[in-house]
Amino acid sequence: MVKKVLIADNDEVTNRLISSQLEKQGYEVYTASTGRNAINKALLHIPDILILDLDLPTRGGAETLREIRSYKDLKGILTLVVTVRASKEDVINAIKIGAHDYILKPLKIGTLLGKLASWANTEMEAHWKKLKPEQENTLRLMKVTMERAVDAIKQRAPLPYEDMVSAIDVLDFAIKRDGVGDIVGAVDGYNTTMFLHSLLVAVYMHWFGGLRGVSEKERRQMALGGLMHDLGSVLIPSALLFKPDKLDPHEYKDIKSHVGYTMDILGALGEVSDIVRNICWEHHEKIDGSGYPRALKADAISIHGRMMAIVEAYAALTTKNVYRPIYAPTEALKMLHTPVGHLDPELIEEFSRAMLSEFNLE
Repeated sequence: MVKKVLIADNDEVTNRLISSQLEKQGYEVYTASTGRNAINKALLHIPDILILDLDLPTRGGAETLREIRSYKDLKGILTLVVTVRASKEDVINAIKIGAHDYILKPLKIGTLLGKLASWANTEMEAHWKKLKPEQENTLRLMKVTMERAVDAIKQRAPLPYEDMVSAIDVLDFAIKRDGVGDIVGAVDGYNTTMFLHSLLVAVYMHWFGGLRGVSEKERRQMALGGLMHDLGSVLIPSALLFKPDKLDPHEYKDIKSHVGYTMDILGALGEVSDIVRNICWEHHEKIDGSGYPRALKADAISIHGRMMAIVEAYAALTTKNVYRPIYAPTEALKMLHTPVGHLDPELIEEFSRAMLSEFNLE
């Protein structure tokens, strides 16, 4: 179902910029330049999301939101307020009148898309209620665990490593009991967030390990590495992580720094296995030496690093992302072969054959 977004801002440049980018992401977009116009369009179109400038002319953003909230059909609209101010009082007042979050001007489209992606996944959690209770509980545990890890990193607090290990033990049990299909299906088709991507990678790594006949302990470590591999991206501005356009060289360098940040986080733990460490350190390395951060080649990349590179590429290609289209599983499997020399060809074949069989893709 296409999401409807109403942008209420009297800045025509801002309206055009946001509208263009959101339409590229598949949203149905409406715009308004005054408070009265915003209220009328909200009543007419019943948007799912409202992006509201607090400095809207004629009646102001706050008063506009109060009236919008007074209508029964509009009470559930997710609202993001846009402001040039960042005082605690402004934020509190915005929340009191019904805003869910705020973003500062000048607006960075990547930051906006990151917030919308996170909001869109509230539907994903609603879908979980249709699963078996034990499956829903497993997914919620994984989500809460990742949220705690993210909060700890942002606050420079100790990582809840034991909680992450325990969550993987629960995931391990769920996969052995029900397989991977239900878990993958529970997050299929939703916007990529760090949680969703990390969960998928953890599940696929556990499954790939089982396919290759590794021990249960090794499978759990592979899944843990998948869950933790992108923790350093928490320290990268969302304006970069969710930027829909091509990154310039400086921005790409900043993005690549997430690997180093992750290794710093692991280094502070002191108890991480080589499997987890290699997965986190090597998942962007390429067989031909064109990867990062160490430009490793061929067998200099651990088997777990080579497996992880394949799993992450597949997970990224088959989920919604702001900077690339989503691909069907069979198409994504074909794309793993290009460019030639990036991923281990034997492991690609092994992974692809098993995926086609496991998920009936043939």
